Amino acid sequence: MKKTLLLLLPGLMLLAGTAEAQFEKGTAHWGATISAEGTETHTKGNSTDYKNGNHSVSPSIQAGWLIKDNRMFGLRLTSTIGLSNSKIEGSGPLNHFADNTYSLRLSPFIRHYKTLNPKWALFLQTGVEGAYIWSVKEVDDFTEKNNGYEAGLYVFPGISYRISPRFALETDLQLLSLNVGYSNFEKSEGFNFNAGITSGIGSYFGVRAAWYLQKSN
Repeated sequence: MKKTLLLLLPGLMLLAGTAEAQFEKGTAHWGATISAEGTETHTKGNSTDYKNGNHSVSPSIQAGWLIKDNRMFGLRLTSTIGLSNSKIEGSGPLNHFADNTYSLRLSPFIRHYKTLNPKWALFLQTGVEGAYIWSVKEVDDFTEKNNGYEAGLYVFPGISYRISPRFALETDLQLLSLNVGYSNFEKSEGFNFNAGITSGIGSYFGVRAAWYLQKSN
Protein backbone atom coordinates (compact mmCIF):
# COMPACT_ATOMS: atom_id res chain seq x y z
CA MET A 1 0.00 0.00 0.00
CA LYS A 2 2.76 2.43 0.97
CA LYS A 3 4.70 1.74 -2.24
CA THR A 4 1.53 2.29 -4.27
CA LEU A 5 0.98 5.67 -2.62
CA LEU A 6 4.56 6.68 -3.29
CA LEU A 7 4.29 5.74 -6.96
CA LEU A 8 1.02 7.64 -7.29
CA LEU A 9 2.29 10.81 -5.63
CA PRO A 10 3.97 12.37 -8.72
CA GLY A 11 0.76 11.83 -10.66
CA LEU A 12 -1.33 13.39 -7.92
CA MET A 13 0.98 16.38 -7.93
CA LEU A 14 0.46 16.81 -11.68
CA LEU A 15 -3.32 16.50 -11.35
CA ALA A 16 -3.64 18.78 -8.32
CA GLY A 17 -4.66 21.76 -10.40
CA THR A 18 -3.18 24.80 -12.04
CA ALA A 19 -2.77 27.13 -9.07
CA GLU A 20 -0.63 30.18 -9.68
CA ALA A 21 3.07 29.68 -8.95
CA GLN A 22 3.55 30.14 -5.22
CA PHE A 23 7.30 29.59 -5.18
CA GLU A 24 8.82 32.07 -7.63
CA LYS A 25 12.22 31.96 -9.29
CA GLY A 26 14.85 33.91 -7.37
CA THR A 27 13.30 33.30 -3.93
CA ALA A 28 15.73 32.30 -1.17
CA HIS A 29 14.76 29.58 1.31
CA TRP A 30 15.97 28.97 4.87
CA GLY A 31 14.80 26.15 7.10
CA ALA A 32 15.61 24.82 10.55
CA THR A 33 14.42 22.00 12.77
CA ILE A 34 15.56 20.11 15.84
CA SER A 35 14.46 16.74 17.18
CA ALA A 36 15.27 15.13 20.51
CA GLU A 37 14.30 12.05 22.45
CA GLY A 38 15.48 10.19 25.51
CA THR A 39 14.73 7.48 28.05
CA GLU A 40 15.91 6.82 31.60
CA THR A 41 15.49 3.53 33.46
CA HIS A 42 16.40 2.55 37.02
CA THR A 43 16.12 -1.06 38.16
CA LYS A 44 16.89 -2.28 41.66
CA GLY A 45 17.69 -5.92 42.38
CA ASN A 46 18.54 -7.79 45.54
CA SER A 47 22.21 -6.85 45.36
CA THR A 48 22.52 -4.62 42.29
CA ASP A 49 21.37 -1.20 41.18
CA TYR A 50 21.09 -0.74 37.39
CA LYS A 51 20.75 2.67 35.72
CA ASN A 52 20.47 3.24 31.98
CA GLY A 53 20.02 6.39 29.90
CA ASN A 54 19.61 6.88 26.15
CA HIS A 55 19.40 10.37 24.68
CA SER A 56 19.70 11.84 21.21
CA VAL A 57 19.43 15.29 19.66
CA SER A 58 19.52 16.17 15.97
CA PRO A 59 19.51 19.81 14.79
CA SER A 60 19.27 20.50 11.06
CA ILE A 61 19.52 23.62 8.90
CA GLN A 62 19.02 24.04 5.18
CA ALA A 63 19.23 26.75 2.56
CA GLY A 64 17.87 26.81 -0.97
CA TRP A 65 17.31 28.93 -4.03
CA LEU A 66 14.42 28.77 -6.48
CA ILE A 67 16.27 28.20 -9.75
CA LYS A 68 12.93 28.39 -11.60
CA ASP A 69 9.29 28.63 -10.57
CA ASN A 70 8.43 25.76 -8.20
CA ARG A 71 11.89 24.17 -8.43
CA MET A 72 14.52 24.64 -5.75
CA PHE A 73 18.16 23.64 -5.35
CA GLY A 74 19.28 23.41 -1.74
CA LEU A 75 21.83 22.22 0.80
CA ARG A 76 21.04 20.60 4.14
CA LEU A 77 23.40 20.12 7.10
CA THR A 78 22.42 17.80 9.94
CA SER A 79 24.26 16.94 13.13
CA THR A 80 23.26 14.03 15.38
CA ILE A 81 24.43 13.23 18.89
CA GLY A 82 23.43 9.91 20.45
CA LEU A 83 24.40 9.18 24.06
CA SER A 84 23.94 5.83 25.81
CA ASN A 85 25.19 5.26 29.36
CA SER A 86 24.73 2.40 31.83
CA LYS A 87 25.87 1.89 35.41
CA ILE A 88 25.70 -1.24 37.52
CA GLU A 89 26.29 -0.83 41.24
CA GLY A 90 26.45 -3.78 43.60
CA SER A 91 28.59 -5.46 46.15
CA GLY A 92 31.53 -5.41 43.73
CA PRO A 93 33.21 -2.49 41.93
CA LEU A 94 31.18 -0.02 39.90
CA ASN A 95 30.63 -1.06 36.27
CA HIS A 96 30.20 1.75 33.76
CA PHE A 97 29.32 1.38 30.07
CA ALA A 98 28.98 4.16 27.50
CA ASP A 99 28.35 4.09 23.75
CA ASN A 100 28.20 7.59 22.26
CA THR A 101 27.82 8.20 18.53
CA TYR A 102 28.11 11.46 16.59
CA SER A 103 27.54 12.32 12.93
CA LEU A 104 27.65 15.20 10.45
CA ARG A 105 25.60 14.90 7.25
CA LEU A 106 25.66 17.14 4.19
CA SER A 107 23.05 16.79 1.47
CA PRO A 108 22.54 18.74 -1.78
CA PHE A 109 18.98 18.29 -3.07
CA ILE A 110 16.40 19.28 -5.66
CA ARG A 111 12.84 20.00 -4.58
CA HIS A 112 9.81 20.22 -6.88
CA TYR A 113 6.71 22.04 -5.58
CA LYS A 114 3.09 21.63 -6.64
CA THR A 115 0.84 24.36 -5.27
CA LEU A 116 -2.69 23.34 -4.30
CA ASN A 117 -3.89 26.80 -3.23
CA PRO A 118 -2.28 29.98 -1.82
CA LYS A 119 -1.66 28.21 1.52
CA TRP A 120 -0.93 24.55 0.77
CA ALA A 121 1.65 22.90 -1.45
CA LEU A 122 3.10 19.45 -1.98
CA PHE A 123 6.75 18.85 -2.75
CA LEU A 124 8.94 15.98 -3.85
CA GLN A 125 12.57 16.11 -2.73
CA THR A 126 15.44 14.06 -4.15
CA GLY A 127 19.06 14.29 -3.10
CA VAL A 128 22.37 12.71 -2.28
CA GLU A 129 23.87 12.59 1.20
CA GLY A 130 27.31 12.05 2.65
CA ALA A 131 28.03 11.56 6.35
CA TYR A 132 31.04 11.33 8.64
CA ILE A 133 30.39 9.26 11.77
CA TRP A 134 32.47 8.68 14.86
CA SER A 135 31.86 6.90 18.16
CA VAL A 136 33.39 6.60 21.62
CA LYS A 137 32.79 3.45 23.64
CA GLU A 138 33.79 3.14 27.30
CA VAL A 139 33.79 0.11 29.58
CA ASP A 140 35.03 1.17 33.01
CA ASP A 141 38.56 2.48 32.29
CA PHE A 142 38.76 1.11 28.73
CA THR A 143 38.00 3.45 25.80
CA GLU A 144 37.55 2.55 22.12
CA LYS A 145 37.14 5.08 19.30
CA ASN A 146 35.85 4.38 15.80
CA ASN A 147 35.00 6.44 12.74
CA GLY A 148 33.45 5.83 9.36
CA TYR A 149 31.27 7.26 6.64
CA GLU A 150 27.99 6.80 4.79
CA ALA A 151 26.78 7.85 1.34
CA GLY A 152 23.42 7.46 -0.30
CA LEU A 153 20.49 8.64 -2.41
CA TYR A 154 16.99 9.44 -1.19
CA VAL A 155 13.56 10.64 -2.28
CA PHE A 156 10.60 11.66 -0.16
CA PRO A 157 7.42 13.74 -0.46
CA GLY A 158 6.37 16.54 1.85
CA ILE A 159 3.79 19.19 2.65
CA SER A 160 4.24 22.95 3.02
CA TYR A 161 1.72 25.25 4.73
CA ARG A 162 2.21 28.97 4.09
CA ILE A 163 1.40 30.99 7.22
CA SER A 164 2.53 34.27 5.65
CA PRO A 165 4.23 35.22 2.38
CA ARG A 166 7.61 34.77 4.09
CA PHE A 167 7.00 32.01 6.64
CA ALA A 168 5.82 28.41 6.31
CA LEU A 169 5.65 25.18 8.27
CA GLU A 170 6.83 22.08 6.43
CA THR A 171 6.88 18.36 7.09
CA ASP A 172 8.82 15.62 5.31
CA LEU A 173 6.71 12.48 4.90
CA GLN A 174 9.41 9.92 5.69
CA LEU A 175 6.69 7.26 5.87
CA LEU A 176 6.75 7.37 2.05
CA SER A 177 10.50 7.75 1.59
CA LEU A 178 12.93 5.63 -0.40
CA ASN A 179 16.63 5.45 0.52
CA VAL A 180 19.58 3.50 -0.82
CA GLY A 181 23.06 3.84 0.62
CA TYR A 182 26.46 2.47 1.52
CA SER A 183 28.03 2.52 4.98
CA ASN A 184 31.50 1.76 6.30
CA PHE A 185 31.61 2.00 10.09
CA GLU A 186 33.02 0.05 13.05
CA LYS A 187 34.83 -2.53 10.93
CA SER A 188 31.73 -3.39 8.91
CA GLU A 189 30.48 -2.20 5.54
CA GLY A 190 27.51 -2.82 3.32
CA PHE A 191 24.69 -1.51 1.16
CA ASN A 192 21.22 -0.86 2.49
CA PHE A 193 17.77 -0.11 1.11
CA ASN A 194 15.04 1.53 3.16
CA ALA A 195 11.41 2.04 2.14
CA GLY A 196 10.36 4.40 4.91
CA ILE A 197 10.28 1.88 7.75
CA THR A 198 11.63 3.45 10.94
CA SER A 199 11.31 2.74 14.64
CA GLY A 200 9.14 5.63 15.80
CA ILE A 201 6.38 7.98 14.73
CA GLY A 202 8.73 10.91 15.30
CA SER A 203 10.88 9.60 12.46
CA TYR A 204 7.91 9.61 10.09
CA PHE A 205 6.74 13.18 10.65
CA GLY A 206 8.65 16.26 11.79
CA VAL A 207 7.79 19.95 11.52
CA ARG A 208 10.32 22.41 10.11
CA ALA A 209 10.17 26.20 10.27
CA ALA A 210 10.86 27.66 6.80
CA TRP A 211 11.43 31.18 5.54
CA TYR A 212 10.98 32.26 1.90
CA LEU A 213 12.59 35.60 1.02
CA GLN A 214 11.62 36.88 -2.39
CA LYS A 215 14.11 38.75 -4.53
CA SER A 216 13.56 42.50 -4.56
CA ASN A 217 12.53 43.93 -7.89
